[in-house]
Formats: sequence, structure tokens, C-alpha cells
Amino acid sequence: MPKSVDHEDRRVELAGALWRVAARDGLQAATVRSVAAESGWSSGALRHYFPSKSDMLLFAVDHAIGEVRRRINGLDTSGPGLAPLRSLLEELLPLDEPRRVESDAWFTLAVRAQTDPELRERRREVDGLIRDAVRGVVTRLGEIGALAPDRDAAIEVLRLHALLDGLVVQAIARPPVLTPAEIRTVLTAHLSDLGR
Repeated sequence: MPKSVDHEDRRVELAGALWRVAARDGLQAATVRSVAAESGWSSGALRHYFPSKSDMLLFAVDHAIGEVRRRINGLDTSGPGLAPLRSLLEELLPLDEPRRVESDAWFTLAVRAQTDPELRERRREVDGLIRDAVRGVVTRLGEIGALAPDRDAAIEVLRLHALLDGLVVQAIARPPVLTPAEIRTVLTAHLSDLGR
């Protein structure tokens, strides 16, 4: 009797190999060949699941989106003050190794989307998710009186989103320009400044 193959289990196994390569060498280094070597599979077997590097990148981005959503959904942002909102925004920033790899996936997607229409659409989706999270934070700041009345909420959403993008780029540079502690300091200062 032929052995039954659970394709989802195999995709999860390959995802683990993909993330190990990305964490060690950067997502740009996660080629079909390097992921195959990491997983112990042949390149041909890997191509069955990921026919191209774009397919692997989309899988990596989808995995990252799922992880970010899982973490954000586990947060209680209804508490007083800025701390719960800062915690939510920190889930979008590369403050530890898993989030650094997720941010690297986002940045790689942003770069490759310039020339790949399929990736361009996925980048719009990811940017929309980030923008929605930022909009929720700015709305909540207004609700708790932590947004100065002279601030234009729509502009503050754009500004905070741009700040997060800039912090990501500075943090995933090799070597990083900002440390996690510096990122937290900048984010805290910005959120406090919104109330002035």
C-alpha cells in the first residue's frame, strides 16, 4: 500500500526550513536550493510545493501575517494609558528574531513587488493590514484622550505608518542601525508626542 503523504505537514516542515535559512542568512538567501539543503529534501521535491522563489516568498509572507494576527488577537488593548497600544504596535516591529524574520519578509516583498504583479497585490494587502492596525491605534488614542485635539487623525495614521516602516528598515539593515531598545524609545516618544 502506498504511503499516505500529508501535504500540509510537509508544507509546515518546509516552512520551518525556510524560516531557519531566513533567520540565519536573510530571506534573500532563501532559495529553492538553500531551503532544500536545510530541509534535507531534493530541490525537485521542494519545487512540488514551491515552484518558484516568488511562491516561497508568498508562503513566508502568509505565514508572517498569520503569526502577527495571532499575537495581536491575543493582546488586550482596552487597558488604560499608552502601554497596551504600544504593545500592539511592537508586534509589527523587529524586536526579536521571529519578528525580524517577519519584517525581512515584508521588506523583501516590498522590493520584489516593484517588478512582480502577483507580489505587488500581496504587498497592498499587507500594507492594508498594517494601516488598519495603525488606524485602530490612532482611533483608540482619540478615545482615551491621548491624541491632542489639534491633530488630524488621518494624517497621524499616515505618519505613524511611515514611522513604523522606517523603524523596520533601520532595524533589519545589516548591521542594524537601531537596536530594539532604541526602537521602543522612538515609538514611546512618538506616541507621547501625539498627545501634546
